[in-house]
Amino acid sequence: MTLTGGIVTVRGIRMALVFADPDYLRAGVGDALLARLGPWFPRLPVMLAAPRAHPTLAYAQFDTRALLPELDLAGMVEREIDLDGPPPDDTAPPF
Repeated sequence: MTLTGGIVTVRGIRMALVFADPDYLRAGVGDALLARLGPWFPRLPVMLAAPRAHPTLAYAQFDTRALLPELDLAGMVEREIDLDGPPPDDTAPPF
């Protein structure tokens, strides 16, 4: 599975934002995907979002309702995440 994501800052909090199919934005499958993404973004909270252009749906292990409208994707450097391969070396920053 290949996804696109990046690092964003919302309310002074750095987090990973990963674009996923809306079917993954719910408990169960969303939690499994978040667990798989953890090694790709060590030490950062991860939020799944859709659609890519202007996210209106999100899922995370924290409340996304207040953060979602404040997402600013203009400065986000997008990165392809291949979950079928190994995560990057966690000694280096994720970006």
